[in-house]
Amino acid sequence: MTEAEEPEEELQDGARPAYGTTRTPRSPRLTREDVFAAADAVLIAGGRVTIDRVRSHLGRGSPNTIQEHLEAWWSRLGSRLKDVPGREFPDLPEEVALALQALWTTALESAYAAIDGKAATRESELSTREAALAARESQWADSQESARARTAALEESVALARDQLAATNTRADRLESLLQAREVDAERQRHRADDWETEAHELRAKLDAATAAHQAERAKLEERHAANEARWLLEVDRGRQAAKELVKDHDRQLQELRSQTSQLQTQRDELKRDLKEVRAHLHRAVTSRAQAEKRLAAVMLKAVKSARAAAPSKAPTRTATGKQRR
Repeated sequence: MTEAEEPEEELQDGARPAYGTTRTPRSPRLTREDVFAAADAVLIAGGRVTIDRVRSHLGRGSPNTIQEHLEAWWSRLGSRLKDVPGREFPDLPEEVALALQALWTTALESAYAAIDGKAATRESELSTREAALAARESQWADSQESARARTAALEESVALARDQLAATNTRADRLESLLQAREVDAERQRHRADDWETEAHELRAKLDAATAAHQAERAKLEERHAANEARWLLEVDRGRQAAKELVKDHDRQLQELRSQTSQLQTQRDELKRDLKEVRAHLHRAVTSRAQAEKRLAAVMLKAVKSARAAAPSKAPTRTATGKQRR
């Protein structure tokens, strides 16, 4: 695991845990002595001193806290290694040791400042884009809610128009039934008149007069029915046309809402791609930081080797067993 892949659950004392994580019992705060001892153990074991290895050796600790103590450890490494008992290290001239220490400190500060500046800029851009994405998602949700409300209103209007059309059809059927009933009644009266004709001419005359009056009334009724039927048909056509217009308007608004929804989804996908690119840039920045530390370690190792080569060849040294070696 590299420094870029360090779990985000490690928090400094007093920081809040990330969403979705469970707060675990807080471990004792790391001291400088703990980090110095772990870094010495990693270096003595022949490994490269990094935040991951020191943290793995300790089994706990925040990367930020370990990094802060490691900077102090690196700045004192040259002067401390000269006094480590039982370890081979040549006596460096004071000017060389001070120059090496200053060079190492300056290189570390420059590298950390550049990497931290880029990381802060990327984090700020990422936060801004995430806020914009959240705002657009909220607007999209509001648009959908408004679209659903308009759709419900249109559907209610269409249902009302259909109910009115059904009521008009029912009224027309009822009037047609009434006309048929009157025609049946008129036919029955004609049959009765025929029966009465054989009885007396007076009754026939009265019956003829009544029939004539009935026919006149029937003509009026038929004429009135025709006018009413024409008016009802006109109302039915108007209702049907209004219903069609409502349906067309409803379909048009639904199409516009679908188009807006598609545009919002496309913008959301673009923002997600931008977010992915920003995170990739941040990962490359952290990787560059690790490479810079590696190059600085190589420079220090080269300086140590040069110092050893320049030291007197007959100077007595001590081996790991404590005996002098000539």
